[in-house]
Amino acid sequence: MPELPEVETIRRELKPRVINQKIQGCTLLRKDVIGYPKAKDFCTSIIDKQIIDVTRRAKYLILELSHDSRIIFHLRLSGTIYLRNRDAQHERFTRVIITLNDYQLFFNEPRVLGRIYFLQNDKNIKIPKGYYTLGYEPISPEFDLNYFRNKINGRKAKIKALLLDQSICAGVGNIYSDEALFHAGIRPLRKANKLTVIETFKLLVSLKSVLYRAIDNFGTSIGDYTRTDGKNGKFQNSLYVYSREHEPCRICGTKIAIQKISNRSTRYCPTCQK
Repeated sequence: MPELPEVETIRRELKPRVINQKIQGCTLLRKDVIGYPKAKDFCTSIIDKQIIDVTRRAKYLILELSHDSRIIFHLRLSGTIYLRNRDAQHERFTRVIITLNDYQLFFNEPRVLGRIYFLQNDKNIKIPKGYYTLGYEPISPEFDLNYFRNKINGRKAKIKALLLDQSICAGVGNIYSDEALFHAGIRPLRKANKLTVIETFKLLVSLKSVLYRAIDNFGTSIGDYTRTDGKNGKFQNSLYVYSREHEPCRICGTKIAIQKISNRSTRYCPTCQK
């Protein structure tokens, strides 16, 4: 699943190219990717709206439109957004095409799990599910030691599971939770209530550092994620544990272990992580 760094990369690449562009056309190649409103109303609702900003909230990409409206993309496991020329042909897994003055925006989704939402004056609409219950992002100033300790203090759940909880660590998924735990020297199986203040602080610093470095490297291209021009991110070249199971640890040489936690494959070094 594209996580915070991947969606932030998409946001940064889209914004300078689509600001002030007007939506001139909309083609639905798979109607079931429209989460709200009904598919038949989606296209008519966005036509003639102008893009005034491109923002992000955790793993959600948002096109802020005129008339107090917005399009929200939830990429889920394999969604990608490409910006193509007006004369480009749609691709194998293109599900929605939004035509702008100068470009076409392709929403590609091989697994058809991603969703797109159009909201207008949406203060009382709790769609999409989970969007309004997000906690702070680890890269935000509000995500400090006090916030983090309050969220995990006394919890008997494994720390890896809590890092995946979007009401605690918004935008963090499997890749960056594994990497942050490695750099903090904490085994993902540890119960959160057993972490010391110093260990929690190390994890806090590690989360911020890993996410910032991933953003600087345009995200991690493992699986389906690519940037808006189809190029890969670069952070996969800097991974220490994620997707490296059974390979030697870059620090101590121990084979990286893999184990299921909260139904997610989790990688860690049995020696470096205590």
